[in-house]
Amino acid sequence: MESDGIKHRLLAAVAAAREREHELLALCDDAPPPEPGLWTVKDHLAHLNEWRRYAAGVLDAGRTGSEPPNLGEEIDTVNARIYEDNKDKTADEVKSEVRASNDKLAAAIATCTDEVLIGPRSSGGLLWHVVPGNSYGHLAEHLMFWHLEQGNEEAAEAAQQWMYDLVRAHFPEPKAVAAATYNFACFYVRVARNDEALLRFRHAFELDPELKEVASKDSDLDRIRDHPELVELLAS
Repeated sequence: MESDGIKHRLLAAVAAAREREHELLALCDDAPPPEPGLWTVKDHLAHLNEWRRYAAGVLDAGRTGSEPPNLGEEIDTVNARIYEDNKDKTADEVKSEVRASNDKLAAAIATCTDEVLIGPRSSGGLLWHVVPGNSYGHLAEHLMFWHLEQGNEEAAEAAQQWMYDLVRAHFPEPKAVAAATYNFACFYVRVARNDEALLRFRHAFELDPELKEVASKDSDLDRIRDHPELVELLAS
């Protein structure tokens, strides 16, 4: 990723995600889950808040040279703790925290220079890489999960299309578009639309052949692991 305009592009993408999040905010209330074990919209928003705050903390640490936040190495354990810490909050509390966590992340990005953002992150990669998976990419994932749980495949697909279009608009570099294309393909695997999945896997691998190594170990592909076309794509 070239340094030119990275702060501007991140802020634009985060602002777009903030607007899109109204899709969940409009549904957020204090109703209990329809059955034990299922998350409510409030739970999804509280989860997104926590990871946005984490991303802001990582950016602040990268800018100041301080120790970055560490939520823990086992992601399922961390997410379970986040759920427990937030499950008894009211919808109004969570909505207020949505505003605050978005403000915090945007401020953390705005305070960084482009040079800081493209600098190395202590855990690997570049510092700015903490943003997509904890902001716009994370939101798209949870929108997809929520709508699929409601049986609304069309809305879930629309969330994935939004994410893909956002990446192409703000981060048109081949590796970024390849990752977005790959994730879109994984969605189509999830909903058993194999032809569309394979078409997007092919495009993703053309843009970034290194994704073949990711795909070879990715459990999201297990349902079509033995499909002849996928086998051919991974072998080529």
